[in-house]
Amino acid sequence: MSDLGLTFVEAPPVPEHVNVLAYGPPGAGKSTFAATAPGPILWVNAEGAGALAYARKTAAQRGTEILEVRLDESQPVRDVLREVIRYVRSTPEGQPRPSTVVVDTIGKVRDLLIAQIVKPGSSQSLRQFGQVADLVGRFVAALRDLPVNLVLIAHEDVADAEGGDRIVRPLIGGKLTEQIPGEVDIVTYCGVARDEQGRARYMGQLVEARGRRAKDRSGALGEVRDLDLSEWIAVYRAALAPDESDVPWGDEEAEAT
Repeated sequence: MSDLGLTFVEAPPVPEHVNVLAYGPPGAGKSTFAATAPGPILWVNAEGAGALAYARKTAAQRGTEILEVRLDESQPVRDVLREVIRYVRSTPEGQPRPSTVVVDTIGKVRDLLIAQIVKPGSSQSLRQFGQVADLVGRFVAALRDLPVNLVLIAHEDVADAEGGDRIVRPLIGGKLTEQIPGEVDIVTYCGVARDEQGRARYMGQLVEARGRRAKDRSGALGEVRDLDLSEWIAVYRAALAPDESDVPWGDEEAEAT
């Protein structure tokens, strides 16, 4: 404790898990990217019954189990989100404990909550929108702090800026569009490029360019990278591990002491 009464915490260990926001246009490989995360994967699906078809194929090829929780307007979305957090915190005995939670898409989860909470034309609608934002924000923050990888999927929101430039952001909605990217370790824009033979290469952009939001807290993933989340996590963790290669003694001297 310092003279001012502050308590200093010890440096935390290398993070075991990573939080990712992946966004982009349809067909850019976002769901397939999420399916390359370590499993089992608890997948919160708000995009409909067919949204996971290729993701399931990718996961199966890797021997990864997907535990799907489907969201729609027929069920109380707020209660389902609460149960997702509860399951991750205290996985029932005999049930698979998730290594990764995927939310597909975070914008659609917000839309479903709006449909159930916000009353059109109500004098309380502004407060109700704030309630939705608070629920989504607390859901993301709770998962972010649990011992799982968190993958948030979003579509892209393209807007024109002054000077004819474009701004490309995750399509989340309201203040969450600015808030959620600050909650995660990695923000990546997903896209596909084709070579001269027409073969597709799915990649994630990790530095801001061409108006696209991106970030990488490790600084190790480069400007663009092929979409393999398990590989990303390994590189991210290795980059944050303490580097003792420049200590003033070698392994032999350390063993001698």
